[in-house]
Amino acid sequence: MTNNIKAEKIQRLLVWRGWLRLAHWLMAGGTLALILTGWLIESAPSLASNAARDHYLAAYALVAGLSLRLWLLFRGVEVERASTLLPDMTRIHVMKDMLRFYVSFGRMPLPKWYAHNPLWGPVYLLLLLALLLVVATGFAAPKWPIVYGFYLPSMHVWWATAITIFTVAHIIAVVLHDMKGTGSDVSAMINGHRIFVIKRIDPDEIVRTHRISLDNIVRMPERRNDE
Repeated sequence: MTNNIKAEKIQRLLVWRGWLRLAHWLMAGGTLALILTGWLIESAPSLASNAARDHYLAAYALVAGLSLRLWLLFRGVEVERASTLLPDMTRIHVMKDMLRFYVSFGRMPLPKWYAHNPLWGPVYLLLLLALLLVVATGFAAPKWPIVYGFYLPSMHVWWATAITIFTVAHIIAVVLHDMKGTGSDVSAMINGHRIFVIKRIDPDEIVRTHRISLDNIVRMPERRNDE
């Protein structure tokens, strides 16, 4: 136990600013409320009228959070911008490790990252697009149910269902991360701080190598061609 403590250093760093956390919870709260009220509109006729009113109130909360998040994608600090959500070669190995973690149901080690989960980053961008489509079709459908041959109520339901599936998967993944990892993903979106465990190198495990000075290398005789 003592050896493990000496070999690790724990750092608690501010990763998510207040503006991003506000956008996240406005979108999260609005989305959950929309899922619930949308289900009541379809499944509970006696509550449909009140549910429809609350549905639009939740939609305004979603619009506020979505607008703020889109602004941060282009005007926020580095970890809030769209570039940090796009996959690149430096994140490929972490994305592969994340897939192994999910496929093994948490039995494989959870990889480490700084801000956004590299595997979920591109999915977040698709989610923002889906939320925009849900908002647009939801507000437009009552006045213009058909636009360029598209039946907006059906589009609204389809994208809402996709967002519901993502929401369930996201909640399961976050809980799994907190159970198996050390990054405090849940509390990080509340207080903004993530925990990083840095493994220190044990000096006793360092392989000592024989060092040769540059002068000795220069003075070494060249090999003869006939040898």
